[in-house]
Amino acid sequence: MMLRTAKRRTVAVAVAACSRTARLSLLRRHLAQTRPVGAGGYKLVASDLDGTLMRDTGIPPWEQLPSERNQAAIQALLDMGVYFVPISGRMIPCMEPLLRATPGITQNPLSFIGGYNGGLVVGPSDGPGAANRPVLRQETLPAAAVEEAVRFCEQESLLMKIYHAKPDGSTGMSSVGEFLYDHEQAAFFANCGEFPYYPDDSLTQSMLDASTIAALRTCPYFIDRLPAYDAAAIAALRPYKIVCTTNDPDGMMAKVAATATQQDSYDTVRGNFWYEYMPKGINKSTGLQWLAESLGFGLEECVAFGDSSNDFEMVRDAGFGVCMDNGRDEVKAVAAHVSKYNNDEDAVGREIEALIAANAFDV
Repeated sequence: MMLRTAKRRTVAVAVAACSRTARLSLLRRHLAQTRPVGAGGYKLVASDLDGTLMRDTGIPPWEQLPSERNQAAIQALLDMGVYFVPISGRMIPCMEPLLRATPGITQNPLSFIGGYNGGLVVGPSDGPGAANRPVLRQETLPAAAVEEAVRFCEQESLLMKIYHAKPDGSTGMSSVGEFLYDHEQAAFFANCGEFPYYPDDSLTQSMLDASTIAALRTCPYFIDRLPAYDAAAIAALRPYKIVCTTNDPDGMMAKVAATATQQDSYDTVRGNFWYEYMPKGINKSTGLQWLAESLGFGLEECVAFGDSSNDFEMVRDAGFGVCMDNGRDEVKAVAAHVSKYNNDEDAVGREIEALIAANAFDV
């Protein structure tokens, strides 16, 4: 793995430093070495959303659309018969606008989606809306993991956001606790289009403008504010994941590790002002591998785009992993290629165009 990572890093640095013509030439040579043996090229492209496919716009996530260039690149893949799979820590309803935005993708047989970092995989839609997508795979936190998470969060007075299924089978979010945040954190969440607490909270109102607050009140997936840190009640929801908001995610994750008794049943994943509890062994790589094998090929026949900690395994393990220029250093270190563009510069669209020009796909 160390030799493989070092080789990938060398190629990534070299490709990023070249002109477009030279990059295509170097990319073609690299693809010739990394394409699956016996295959004509890659069969599936997976992409993270926030910080990767989506620009940083401040629009609420349930209203975000990819740029025109990124939409056109996705459509080009679908027209070639290549699978395109958005895979994110988001819930499925917050990913549906992406599919509606691209002509022909909503009911396209190639339009699978991976939510909750690959813990929930749904298939092509048989009608409008996320609820019409068949659930193909779902992994939830076991009761022991939930109980430990709730006990820790109550002890530390952390806001918990619990992502789980609604009675109708669609997905949503409930919360318990409060989060006292500063202006830097408020600006971050406002830029993401999501806030970690009720928009009616007075502190929120003092930090956000009226239009943002109004948009947050339209959030379609918020379910309920839970009255207490009730481990049994929260476990009964069978959460896909639990997000804990904190201004010290590294410190909290260290505390979790030091006090854990059930850590063989869950993993923790770091965010900017939060950390997450996920079912053990569930990440974007395992979700993508499951889907690829279900479709009749392997993870080595996939291209994956990402930027953050929860993309690490997917970018590392895919046949051709690409990290955004704005990505975290640890993700860049395991990527086959580091884009010289960031998410606000349509990096995904540009890199797909380069891959198509390099005849990288099995068509």
